[in-house]
Amino acid sequence: MYCNNKIFSIVLGLALGISGVAQAHDDHDDQRGKLIKINGVAVIGDNNLFQKPLWDLGAPFGTAFFNWVFAYNPDGLQPFNVTADMPGDTVLAGGIDPVAQFLGLVPDVVDQSMINVPLHQTPVIVDNTGLRAQVPSAEGQHGLQVTRSLPNNPVTIATWLKASGRLTLKCNDDGSAVAKIRLKNLLENGVYTLWTIHKVDSDGDGAIDGIAPYPFGGVPNVLVPDEHGRAEIKRRLGYCPTEDENLLFVDVAWHSDGNVYGGAPDLPFAAFAQPMGSVTHTHVQFPISVSEIK
Repeated sequence: MYCNNKIFSIVLGLALGISGVAQAHDDHDDQRGKLIKINGVAVIGDNNLFQKPLWDLGAPFGTAFFNWVFAYNPDGLQPFNVTADMPGDTVLAGGIDPVAQFLGLVPDVVDQSMINVPLHQTPVIVDNTGLRAQVPSAEGQHGLQVTRSLPNNPVTIATWLKASGRLTLKCNDDGSAVAKIRLKNLLENGVYTLWTIHKVDSDGDGAIDGIAPYPFGGVPNVLVPDEHGRAEIKRRLGYCPTEDENLLFVDVAWHSDGNVYGGAPDLPFAAFAQPMGSVTHTHVQFPISVSEIK
């Protein structure tokens, strides 16, 4: 989803927006002891539904957005941005947002074999050297072969946008909280990770100038939905999310390569790196301290 935290926080602040319908609360005491319920929505990328921003992050980021999934282009090398006029059975693919590339969020040289590949065919690591390759579905294959778990169908726009969820928070008198996330219509048996997205002061000068991701509730922050696309996770937090005006969202990201990377959403500048959009894709977002665009 995001690159190295330092690079992400400095650069992504220029262009990122993320979805939400909740706003920061001024009276923190009003939140203590109450159940707070926040709906999650499926997105094409951070703050992006069909190339339109859904929410305002506030200063200094406003309503900019990114693409983290794309439409497969069978006749070209680069995928298309997903737009509202595309049919629901349009197959989604990996790609690189030009804005992210321009801002230095991805390596100068990107492995083009990862670009414009249908998401259910994203190359996965197949040996201990880090070699990536497309692999077949598990059906009819021998157990000694690297395969992709079933059902492994093409991921379409309609399938992707069915996802939704509910985040329930209860903040305690001591400032801690208990959070529960329930999700439905995720990609069956897929690998997902959960992140909090914060405004940060990346250079230490006292001014907010970036945005950075952190594992929701700590690592491991991984969940795998069942064969019906349902998943649930419960975490105890040392803080109350709705009392942090710099906590923008809780994000649910799908890893089309089946990999997770500990405390980072992806590793675009490592030896076997692939950047956000090619292997990691924000799927559902829960707003915390952002404003809905009317």
